[in-house]
Amino acid sequence: MRAMLFIATAWFFVLLPAFSSPLIGNEQWVSESDQGIYEFGERVLQDINHPYDTELLRECMGFYLDNQQFDSPQGSYTKAIRLGYQIVTIDRKDIETYTTTAWLLWSKWVCWAKNPNRMPDGEGKADEAIDLLNWGKQWNLKSERFYKESADTIWPLAKYHRTDLYDFVIENYRKADLLAGSNDPLRVRIRLNLGHIYRQINEKKPAIYWYKRVIEIAPNNEVAIRYLAHLKNEPDRKTLQ
Repeated sequence: MRAMLFIATAWFFVLLPAFSSPLIGNEQWVSESDQGIYEFGERVLQDINHPYDTELLRECMGFYLDNQQFDSPQGSYTKAIRLGYQIVTIDRKDIETYTTTAWLLWSKWVCWAKNPNRMPDGEGKADEAIDLLNWGKQWNLKSERFYKESADTIWPLAKYHRTDLYDFVIENYRKADLLAGSNDPLRVRIRLNLGHIYRQINEKKPAIYWYKRVIEIAPNNEVAIRYLAHLKNEPDRKTLQ
């Protein structure tokens, strides 16, 4: 899926150091087949508010995701983020672009937190990612997918870097569960995630509750059964202190 490709690309630049791109003279290299989209992308960025077709904007965004050498600093994905904002300004229900852009934003913050000199414009970008997703809610109030994928996007940030954002993740998963209706596969996934999150933050009772909610609609779900048994047999940490 294109969303997973975008996410993998963003995560790649968080984990690996920046690298130099091959050069031809003073020009950064681009394949002949991509030359047209590169030239169009540069024109779009010079006149970003022009009412371009969103499919063309998505093609440009995809190009800059795959060719991070055209950003300054390299790997910052600044151009892809600018295009992402413009896409959701035009198509306010484009969930994939909301979440991809939010992921890129908070990934910039992670890089900045590790090395401000490498990503000088990363300060505040994690909060900007939250602001973008919150802004998008007003046009996606009845979309369980929007809430779920917003939570999916921020969960790694909360887990590894910003525990204060667990509230955002939980709120969005709970809203997605309410909207999921009779979509049992989706409800199972959401409720499992809520069980996992509460287990991660050492909230035993809510974790048990959500694993039980999984079993209500999927009695043979092995993951929920296994974790539920583990939690019921695990000593309460508070009583051990």
